[in-house]
Amino acid sequence: MQTPLILVGHRGGINRHLELEQQNNLMPRQDYIEIVKRLGAEPLGNDWSNATWYRWTRRIEERLKVDLLESFLAARQSSRDSAVLSMSERVAIPLAAMLYVRNIQIPHIVIVHKLSSGLKTYLFRVWQLHKRFTHVICVCRAQAVYAASKTELPASRVDFVYDKVDHHFFHPLEEEMEDYILAVGNEQRDYGTLIQAIAGTGLKLVIVASSPWSTQRIQIDGADSVTELKHLSYHELRQMYARARLVVVPLVDVDYAAGVNTVLEAMAMAKPLIVSQTRGITDYVVHNETGMYVKPGDVRDLRDSILSLWEEPRELNRLGANARQVVEERMNLDIYVDRIVQIVHRAMIVQAGCYGGGNSVQRCEFSPSGRDRSEAEADDRNRCTSN
Repeated sequence: MQTPLILVGHRGGINRHLELEQQNNLMPRQDYIEIVKRLGAEPLGNDWSNATWYRWTRRIEERLKVDLLESFLAARQSSRDSAVLSMSERVAIPLAAMLYVRNIQIPHIVIVHKLSSGLKTYLFRVWQLHKRFTHVICVCRAQAVYAASKTELPASRVDFVYDKVDHHFFHPLEEEMEDYILAVGNEQRDYGTLIQAIAGTGLKLVIVASSPWSTQRIQIDGADSVTELKHLSYHELRQMYARARLVVVPLVDVDYAAGVNTVLEAMAMAKPLIVSQTRGITDYVVHNETGMYVKPGDVRDLRDSILSLWEEPRELNRLGANARQVVEERMNLDIYVDRIVQIVHRAMIVQAGCYGGGNSVQRCEFSPSGRDRSEAEADDRNRCTSN
């Protein structure tokens, strides 16, 4: 019997050590593991991180920003799979190329983060591999709009789904609050603006400038009031969130959801949050309800927002409590996995030529082109017929 294949990429597959850490509440649940369990699927990742030959392979892959080896293995075994879910473009694009060369037709669902990069835009213009994606899942509306309007993918094959946080791991803790601002992450961070904003205020800033997802390198030049930490365990990071008075996410204005992991972790911990209002993050915070927005790169706006909240415990608590409620209602790992599983099932049904209006799969409401829902669904049926 065929089962879906979850193409994890270089993060690796499921191993006993990972499961034990999750069971002992030492780290959050991983999205791909929960999806594998729900779909009864097979994960394809690597366990070769200690092999010398693989370290050299990884260097090549990092330079090219693709996961070639995992894509090659997936293409080899695709004939025995009912569908493939790629967890990022890094694996999806080379896999689509390999499937094209081998003329293999299989439902290929892709979770995308940044389709609009210059390199991908050029690649899709000269070789339209993206049209071989059965379905594209975006974690911010700006990328969903781009996917539907610029890549000529039908709106019926594009969904916006809120990104996730394990709200059972990241949750409010009874810790004594300390007087520091916490900033976490690497991707598209503007720590220079944050450091300037607190200069002369006497406020302490702790920056955790590391990320398992980002390859960007950040140079932090701060005063004595700035402490930089790296490579904390998930348990240590959770403690830092719990003790912080305020979390700030200073971002460069980009059109993808840079910073979303930190935003959701802070919200899940019921921490008051200030974040740069970028095009990619506006889906996640409601200004003055679940956090505060500031203009990207605006030192004065950021300074004023920090100082306006710092000595207002009731306001800090209100923002944090509202943020936690939103996470519980629609931005957590369980809801995210439900959405992904629904979309994978629907893509498999469409590919099999069995799509009908009476199936029970629920769609996230998104129609970037403004077309009628029935018209978008007709595209799915026509595409299936043409195959």
